[in-house]
Parts: sequence; structure tokens; C-alpha cells
Amino acid sequence: MAARLAAILAMLVLGICRAAADPIPPPPDLDCSKGFEALRNWAAWLPGADRTSRDGKDVITLSAPTIWRVEITFTNPGEPGHPAIILRKFLKQVTGVWTAQSKACSFGDKAQFEALLAQIKAEDTRLTNLSRDEVARQKSERSPLAPGP
Repeated sequence: MAARLAAILAMLVLGICRAAADPIPPPPDLDCSKGFEALRNWAAWLPGADRTSRDGKDVITLSAPTIWRVEITFTNPGEPGHPAIILRKFLKQVTGVWTAQSKACSFGDKAQFEALLAQIKAEDTRLTNLSRDEVARQKSERSPLAPGP
């Protein structure tokens, strides 16, 4: 009995050690005090990041797929608040809904930055609502006898 208890305890400790050894990294965050070029360089060197272009903007994406994902975009000349960097973080809630939360750093016209922030907030709300609607749709299509999400 004691040997069996010791073996179970050893397996538990090993599992805890493995979990501690492979922690899920937190999503990155912007530090606006670093300046535009320093942030552009920082974003370009984030480990595990994918670099693409969308709607004529540079986009850097990275994720811990079941927990969070991040999109970092850079404004183009002529856009409100340019030059600006936007970090949009999607966090998965226990309900299955992905909530969008953004932070932006602007190094241009502060009055235009307010317009950019309003656009960002509206897009965060739209994206969160799309996710909420998708989760509700999936839930309504699922059999009452099916296991949860």
C-alpha cells in the first residue's frame, strides 16, 4: 500500500513539475514609452510571430491558440494618428467567447489619435459580438445530450 501511494505521489509531483516547466507565455503588451521605431523592431523580433500584410498594413500575429492571440498592426501615412501601433488581444473566456481588447500607441497628431481610438474600440466590440454570436449559434445547434464545449 505504501509503495502504491508513493508511486501515485511521484506521478503527481512529476505532472506538476512538467506543468511548471512548460508554462504558457502571456500575450505581449505595448510599452508606448519606447517609441515607434523601437516598438516596430520589438514586434519584428517576437518569437513565434507570423508576419503578413492585410489591407495594405503590416500585421504581426502570435498566439497561445486555446488561450489568447494577438495582432499587431502599424498605421500607414494618411491614417488617423499615424504613425501608430495597435495591439489587439483576443482572450478566450470560459464561455468560449473570444473577447477583443486593444491598446494603441500614437506618435503623430493627438487629435487624430482620438478618432483612431474610437475606431479601435468599435472594432473590438464588433469582433467580440461576432464571437459571442458564433458561440450562441453553436450552442443552439448542439444536442442537449452532447458534451460541453
